Amino acid sequence: MDISNVRLEKCRANFANLFFDYFLPFSQIIAIGQPFLYAKPGAWLSQYSIVGYILIAIIFLVLGLKLKTEDIKDALRSSHVFIVALISSLFITGSVCAGITGQLPFDPLGQEDKISMMGPYEFRIGLLLYYSVPCTITAGIVLVAQAEGNLPMAGAVATVANIIGCYTTPILLKVFLSGVEAEFDIGGVLLKLTLSILAPVILGKLMQCIPRVPETVTKVKRWVSIVTSTCLAIMLWMKVSKAVADDAFDGVKWQSLLIMIAFVLLMCVINIIVNMTFSALLCLRSTYIRVMLLMVSQKTLVMAVTLVQVLPETLGEMGLILVPCFVAHPTQVTLTTTSLD
Repeated sequence: MDISNVRLEKCRANFANLFFDYFLPFSQIIAIGQPFLYAKPGAWLSQYSIVGYILIAIIFLVLGLKLKTEDIKDALRSSHVFIVALISSLFITGSVCAGITGQLPFDPLGQEDKISMMGPYEFRIGLLLYYSVPCTITAGIVLVAQAEGNLPMAGAVATVANIIGCYTTPILLKVFLSGVEAEFDIGGVLLKLTLSILAPVILGKLMQCIPRVPETVTKVKRWVSIVTSTCLAIMLWMKVSKAVADDAFDGVKWQSLLIMIAFVLLMCVINIIVNMTFSALLCLRSTYIRVMLLMVSQKTLVMAVTLVQVLPETLGEMGLILVPCFVAHPTQVTLTTTSLD
């Protein structure tokens, strides 16, 4: 009887691990795929922009609740690594990829017939948007932990980069889009990002002052991740549903998606090479190198989706703009995960 109980508990533990480990990718697959079966519910919900802002606020409130001041203090003891990681994440890797992306032959803005194998004009906007955001948060920290890298440094870089990214990302995107037919009010976007991201992070950090809140968050941290993944999936579902309802995917070639996967893989390799170069020049220890390669070389999907939420629709069909982000995020995670083996 005891043996059967042990086996049952082991099965439960294995199932729980599978659930928590794969909830994020599966929820995104469902969020992207379901609208192609029936798009009306998501398209209807996407009419209410307040829903998107609430979902964003929840995601970054959770980030504030999990923010550890001790990690930042530990990271500052190796300030040269911390500063280089921030600069690479916020400016260098994205600028290199955006410069290459700007040379690709996408279809012109407003062209109904999809001729270019690279895809529609919105794909260019989506890639430039994706490369304007800072490093990933959750996925990067998980990979660093699996590789036995420096976790305090990873947590500090991810948190600070995403907070600073509220202000650098719109400016970078404005620069990246200077060569294409796309305009937006940078002041309005900065204000919306401050209210949507920075304010919830500060509120979450202040809530840590309430007795037992930090302890409770630590106890249920895996379920907290489920909450943020669900919010992200709902945002994706709404945007894709609206794009499907508007027939935005009509004429998009499947070959364009394959080409985009190959291109994103190439950009990820370039980012890794850039950060390997920094690591070699600074003679970093192996634990810091893993932070540079596995986290700083990636971009965050959360910030990209948030940016799409606050950008004007005059830039193009938002569902199509998000497609490169859908493709790039799992592709980069797969590449960096493979590099662990």
